Amino acid sequence: MDYSFRSVTSVVPRGRPEEVASQNPAAVMAFNILSATGFILLLLTFVTAALSRTVRRVSTWYTYIAAWAIYCLIPFPILGHQTRFTSPPGLLPCAVDAAMMYASRPYAGFATLALLLHLYITISTRLKRTHVPRWFVVFLMTFPVLVYLSLFLGTLIVGLRNASLVELEPGGYYCHLTTPIPTIICAALVGFVTIAVLVIEVLTFILLCRHWRAFRALQRRNEPGVELGSIIRVSAFAILPFVGLVLSFLTYVPRLVGRIFPVYNLLLAFLPVAAALIFGSQTDILDAMAFWRRVPRPQGKNGPELDSSTQFSTIGTFSSTVTVSAPCV
Repeated sequence: MDYSFRSVTSVVPRGRPEEVASQNPAAVMAFNILSATGFILLLLTFVTAALSRTVRRVSTWYTYIAAWAIYCLIPFPILGHQTRFTSPPGLLPCAVDAAMMYASRPYAGFATLALLLHLYITISTRLKRTHVPRWFVVFLMTFPVLVYLSLFLGTLIVGLRNASLVELEPGGYYCHLTTPIPTIICAALVGFVTIAVLVIEVLTFILLCRHWRAFRALQRRNEPGVELGSIIRVSAFAILPFVGLVLSFLTYVPRLVGRIFPVYNLLLAFLPVAAALIFGSQTDILDAMAFWRRVPRPQGKNGPELDSSTQFSTIGTFSSTVTVSAPCV
């Protein structure tokens, strides 16, 4: 089967010649570097938490980290074929890249929603002296994966069967399909996740306000605490996704897209890096990494230490701030 196809790096699509002419190879390289950096840092954080005996996290935390690590892989299938100065990518790698792009953003969103919902349900059940059903945790872990596989396989099949729909987007950051259907589906899922997260955040805030004394009592019984440093870092990080949301709307303005699109994509590539830095800089993670100088620490002093019975911390609050994902292009 011939996997060659017409790419916008060699054939300018009708109506958008200015986008290819203003392509920024330096921005594409920065996008690739940020994606690779985010993947390495998230992988290091994931492996450290999984192998360390002193780091405890809920199962949905691992799903969350894995989702954002996979999100970082978007440019990898077409590395070396992204600009007008290089040969265009083949159909197979470009179709795979487009499938990853459309699937990864809802996947990261649903994984974030799962972690936040896990947080809310855990707080509620702990206050009632009950436990989260195991089947519910399994559902929270598997549903985002099913969303990813469905979108990935669906987009890949459509792309391979309709080669004329697959192209490298004009900026060169990733491949996409020229049909609007995958974009609409992806944007609808991201929009749903964003609304759902806002609702869960409000419900969590109301729950804590109504039961603050009981919640503090749980903390005094060696439950994980909410530290001022964590709150400051979460508040600072929360600005980035909302900036990305504003930029995503500006990309639909034709006269602005050439200037906004590079900044928009670089911000999206930076989000996993920021997540990795915030998660990976927690004290217990750093102590586990520095195994050669490990010093015993009392439990309950390191922020987000979690196990099957104590499953709430600032991690849940942080995760909700990165849910405002980008509309798919």
